[in-house]
Amino acid sequence: MNKLVLYADDDADDRAWVEEACKDVNAQLSVRFLENGKEVLKFLQSPAVPPLPSLIILDLNMPQLDGRQTLQQLKSHPDYQHIPVAVVTTSTSPLDRDACYFLGAKLFLVKPNSYREWRDIMHQLIPLAH
Repeated sequence: MNKLVLYADDDADDRAWVEEACKDVNAQLSVRFLENGKEVLKFLQSPAVPPLPSLIILDLNMPQLDGRQTLQQLKSHPDYQHIPVAVVTTSTSPLDRDACYFLGAKLFLVKPNSYREWRDIMHQLIPLAH
């Protein structure tokens, strides 16, 4: 059975690359793509939600509820604080990285510029999904 992963990113190209990279590396993950943190929280609070996700991946810069705000809400909620969260973003700022780790992120990665690099990122994310 594939593990459920929520991937929140408002960039359709990045979502497509992640989807292809998952297939390519045979990730055994069922990825549900969402466009912002508000959608992540809405999905988790839905009465019809299947088992909780094994991993949540957030972009930092999203409309409505950004990655930092979403991470903070996830880690302060008793039902979700145990779910590992990875941040995959265009930000190379050490301040963003440190803030995400402080808020409880398990991994902070800079978005790649090539498909091969997306595959490498998937290999780093897969072990987080438990």
